[in-house]
Amino acid sequence: MATMGQTRERPEIRFHDEISSGWETLHQSRTFKARTAAMFGLVGNADLNGQRWLDAGCGTGTLSRLLAARGCDVTGVDASSEMIAAARSHLADGTLAGRLTFQQIPTIASLPFPDRSFDGALCASVLEYVPDVAQCLAEIHRVLRPRGLLLLSIPNRDSLLRRGYRLAHAASSRVSARPLFRYLAFSKFDTSPAAMQGLLRQHGLTMLGSSFAGSPLPPALDRQPAVGTLINILARRDD
Repeated sequence: MATMGQTRERPEIRFHDEISSGWETLHQSRTFKARTAAMFGLVGNADLNGQRWLDAGCGTGTLSRLLAARGCDVTGVDASSEMIAAARSHLADGTLAGRLTFQQIPTIASLPFPDRSFDGALCASVLEYVPDVAQCLAEIHRVLRPRGLLLLSIPNRDSLLRRGYRLAHAASSRVSARPLFRYLAFSKFDTSPAAMQGLLRQHGLTMLGSSFAGSPLPPALDRQPAVGTLINILARRDD
């Protein structure tokens, strides 16, 4: 469990503690629903029933519950105590509680699970906030079973819209204590599909497919490489 001292030293965790109360509402917005649909679209109609999945950086458990609805037993982990508290609060609200477990951990760069524990892993908009992307991928590879799936989303380096958001954030930061797109103060890592494919390969993971999403624009534009603010990726542990 992350200590108070660790949280103070890692402002990205404190930021996610602060926004936890509105996270579920945000996921109900059209933009977030579209990006979730685009990411899960990479899995298609694959039969996940009975599989054990890890949600690495689960937030309030929104996507964990979607996996559970497809028949998965899901363990969700997050460094934010407030996000985990919110995720647990939803367990009493539905019929999926028996398939869901939520646990606070200091970082996904050190996962408290044995080797080859999971059939699949989900890591949605998390790697951008960690200081050690390579170590996180190494840990995810370690806990995946051979041919286990990794479904992730990561900021798109080539998105003109994300670049615009960064400019707006930088400009508003000079005049306001609460600048536009506050998450960009903590969202550091971005990439391209080709670069991410190479990074995944270095850690024993093969990219099976990718797509773009994340912007508030219509799907025909959002799915373009120069527009979508996120890259969705489906990969597999092949060894």
